[in-house]
Amino acid sequence: MEHKCPWCGEDLPENASFCPHCAQFTRPRKEAAAPIPLRKKALLGLLLLAVLTAVGAGLWLSLSPKNYDGYGEVLYKDYQLLLSQFSDRYVPSPTVSVQGEPEGQYRMPARLFINNSGGQDASQAFLEEVETVSAAFVGQEDSPSPMTCSQPAYNPGVPECPLISLIDYTGESGTAELVWTFQMKNGDTIYLRQTYEIIPIPVYDYYPEAFPMDTAEELQALIDSIGAQFGNDEAIINLHLPPVTYEEGVTLQDQSMNLYGSTNADGNRTTFTGPVRVLTHYGSITYFYDMDFMGDGSGTGLSGSASFRATNCTFTGWDTGVFAYGTSWANVIGCTFRYNNIGFRFDSDGAYANHSMFNDNVFMGNDVGVQLDNVPTDVKLNFQGSLFQGNRMSIDNRCSQPTDLSQATLD
Repeated sequence: MEHKCPWCGEDLPENASFCPHCAQFTRPRKEAAAPIPLRKKALLGLLLLAVLTAVGAGLWLSLSPKNYDGYGEVLYKDYQLLLSQFSDRYVPSPTVSVQGEPEGQYRMPARLFINNSGGQDASQAFLEEVETVSAAFVGQEDSPSPMTCSQPAYNPGVPECPLISLIDYTGESGTAELVWTFQMKNGDTIYLRQTYEIIPIPVYDYYPEAFPMDTAEELQALIDSIGAQFGNDEAIINLHLPPVTYEEGVTLQDQSMNLYGSTNADGNRTTFTGPVRVLTHYGSITYFYDMDFMGDGSGTGLSGSASFRATNCTFTGWDTGVFAYGTSWANVIGCTFRYNNIGFRFDSDGAYANHSMFNDNVFMGNDVGVQLDNVPTDVKLNFQGSLFQGNRMSIDNRCSQPTDLSQATLD
């Protein structure tokens, strides 16, 4: 099909792009785009990729689980998590240094506190966000006596804490790190750490072959001289008593120490017929092992306003065999109470419990086997393996203290 040239009016061949008569182009011309160099195209592509990568990384970081790690304290969202050696909910303990007798076995709690930004207890709100929590010691592969810990849980003996872990150690445990691990429901992980350092306590043993202790007067003089010498220094004092009968009692006041009884070939044991009192500073435990307390129907065999523990001892013929008062916490383990008005009595308003076991005791022929007037904390007293037989009243629980008699025998 022919058409006319727009310039000269002559007929044009079909599909002609220029006129053969006037040499003019008969089709409109397009402006050609300026060419973009290859390097510039590559740079623009890389820039776009970098922007997309940064945006993706930002989204991933904002949405992905996070790890939080700290010694003694971790700040998480609006919460302050801290582990404390004591009962101060605002002072973290990144390092805990305690002393222990080389062969002694000890237990203490690692206390967790949770505060909000206003310094108020936020335990309930935080724990609702927790999926799991666990505790474990690390870094004690070379320890001759590795530390162990219980899994975090609420303990009525430490009611101010939402969770505690009970740390068991000896004086030879050395140094290790305790790690609490919180797995949060949103995928975050919190590591809350403490370093434990166990320093062996020096031990001093006193034997009757080297120190006079055949009478109550001699024993009291030795106890007083030891108290003056050490002046409440951290030291383990062991008095190894001869198998004699002390006609009078003694008082331990300036220094906590351990009294070990003995038995001779005739079967005579270390015996006190006078009262023994423990008035040492709070926080130390005085131990009594393998001895007899023989009364005449009046007085108290063993008593204390400070913490003490009797193991494998007998208490016979007292108004009260063992009496814990003041701020004392006392334990009796493997002991025998016969023909007392009250075998074991608790009337203490202290705020600390160091051991919940009162196991393997025998309460026989007493008016009252155990009388509980006041007991520090509401920790449950466990009488596992104990025998109550022939008492007018086995347990007079005046303060409604929690007790566990499920593995005791009451006759």
